[in-house]
Amino acid sequence: MQTHTVFEALQLAVSPAILISACGLLLLSMTNRLGRAIDRARILFQESRASGESQIHILVRRARWIRSAILYNVISMFLTALLIPVLFISIFINADAALFISFLLIASMTCLGISLVYFTVDIFSSLRAMEEGRDDREVIQ
Repeated sequence: MQTHTVFEALQLAVSPAILISACGLLLLSMTNRLGRAIDRARILFQESRASGESQIHILVRRARWIRSAILYNVISMFLTALLIPVLFISIFINADAALFISFLLIASMTCLGISLVYFTVDIFSSLRAMEEGRDDREVIQ
């Protein structure tokens, strides 16, 4: 095996590795948001306020969106992680795996896109929940 073949394989593997790192940072942000939503729901359950019922419903819906975002992000990371060994194997055995590699990349990017849509929906939902919470306090005062 020639040295330039190994370097070629490493060059091809760098981009998917960077994508996995970026998805990991996004996953960290998503899990933090999920944790905050769950913590807030626990507090509302303990307080058992009358107005807390609608807020709990919103938090449960948000937690489901975040969970879906996390799921699709992890699937994207998994598909990207599969891409790296496929790249190495295709180079070392001189196989034409372009179609399979393209499929893995497209599937990974599609899952990442779906994840970002769910994440964006959660962000807009949290703003809506905040506005509704403000309106409830204004009516009480």
